Amino acid sequence: MSSRRQRRAYFVDKKVQGALLVRVARYWILSVVVVGALTVLGWMFVSPGMGALVQLRHELPMLFGGLVVALLVSMTVLPVILYDLAKMSNRFAGPMVRLRRAMQQAAAGEHVDSVYFRDHDYWQEFADAFNQLNERLQTLEKTSAHAELGELTHTSQQVV
Repeated sequence: MSSRRQRRAYFVDKKVQGALLVRVARYWILSVVVVGALTVLGWMFVSPGMGALVQLRHELPMLFGGLVVALLVSMTVLPVILYDLAKMSNRFAGPMVRLRRAMQQAAAGEHVDSVYFRDHDYWQEFADAFNQLNERLQTLEKTSAHAELGELTHTSQQVV
């Protein structure tokens, strides 16, 4: 089942989504370091050659300028990647937040309406399974309440 409600927030599960965002940021840092190191190695062995190490003061500003430009470009892309990851991860974190909330309500003995996820959310089958379980729980509670009421009625008639 699905719902057409709009998302109000993309960052809904700090623990899960935060771990994903931190991991992507670490990968980004690793890629910047690796690309920078490979750029320096390529520059040393291809462009000016090993002789450039002797005249490092003359060649270093050109290399440093290229690395700074590459770093700035990658820094402009990182927020876009992190935003997209937060948005995408909401498709699996959001449903689990809603399902956890409904399970907590049911465990507390509160009435729980059926749970529906948005069209493109992951784990639609969890909502279906929960709704079946919730229906069964509500049926058992009604049956139990009717049985208790019948027992009370029978006991009160015996007393009179």
